[in-house]
Amino acid sequence: MSTVLVALVLLPIALALVAGLVLLLARPLVVPALGVLERARFRRCLARAARGDAYLHARQIDPALRELEAAFCLMIVRSDGRLVEQIGRHHTSLLSRLLSVADDLPHQRVRLFALAKVDRLLDRRSEMQHAYVQLQGRGLRDGRRILLERELRRNARETRAAVRELVADLHLLSSRKVAYQ
Repeated sequence: MSTVLVALVLLPIALALVAGLVLLLARPLVVPALGVLERARFRRCLARAARGDAYLHARQIDPALRELEAAFCLMIVRSDGRLVEQIGRHHTSLLSRLLSVADDLPHQRVRLFALAKVDRLLDRRSEMQHAYVQLQGRGLRDGRRILLERELRRNARETRAAVRELVADLHLLSSRKVAYQ
């Protein structure tokens, strides 16, 4: 009888100790898993960009623009600073592709203010993302980290809207018929 009572007392204590150890070990184990998930999401964006390139080579502008629009990777990188640099280069190449689409359009002197807006938003996003990765060692409830995460989410919404606007402008310009005299 006394053994059962001792077991009933020690069991919750043992469970609490095991739960505490799991919590202590979880953070170092979660960060690499999170990095794997972030890299997989980035690879999907790279695949969409490759499909967009294939459509561009086939001179199919509308599907290419849809794929390039979906290829923007606006996630918050939490684990790997090198991934931030790769995403920045990826965005630069996407803007370059969209600019080449605009240059190939038959209309002379096309002005795309949305392209400049997207470029400005992506530059700001890159700066904020670098600062966020530097704050990685701080606690999850750190005020600066929370504020920066909120700003990154707002920037993602604004950037998506600007990319949609840019793609809509390119769709409009590519669908216009040119009257020749």
